[in-house]
Amino acid sequence: MMEELFGPLELEADYGWQGRRTLAFGGRTQTVDILIHCDGEDAVTPRQEEAFRRFLERWEALQGELLDALLKYYNEEARFSYGPEDPVERARWWPEIKTREALLQAVTLETVVVDWDDLMDKERRVYLLFSRTWGGEDCDGNGIGVCCVNETVREIGYRDMAY
Repeated sequence: MMEELFGPLELEADYGWQGRRTLAFGGRTQTVDILIHCDGEDAVTPRQEEAFRRFLERWEALQGELLDALLKYYNEEARFSYGPEDPVERARWWPEIKTREALLQAVTLETVVVDWDDLMDKERRVYLLFSRTWGGEDCDGNGIGVCCVNETVREIGYRDMAY
């Protein structure tokens, strides 16, 4: 299916419509996956289109808020929350990340998820899914999820929050 706002999309049975889009993030242009949740072969709804359009309109300004929130999450919640007891190994798992630049070296934006239409009653909800380099062997498929509500960072946690 071709969507004017999203571009070409293919239906993925378990999750919804999927496509790819180029976005600038942290001074780099990259291609990310786009996922629009739906049931069956439902078309993308006007609410989902509005949520994504508004997200794109605010994306440049949102990045500073996003990076600051990710830094806070890493340093105040995630860092040292699990891992080896050995101090040397623990330091390797949890590097010091204090600046936006250091954070951008440790995370990669992979997917933008537009939430199910029926879950966006009065709020526009878009999730950002990141891979990350910290956490030792726990990196594969267990990155960071950021929930943006009405184009503002609302919650940060494991990436499965978007599913």
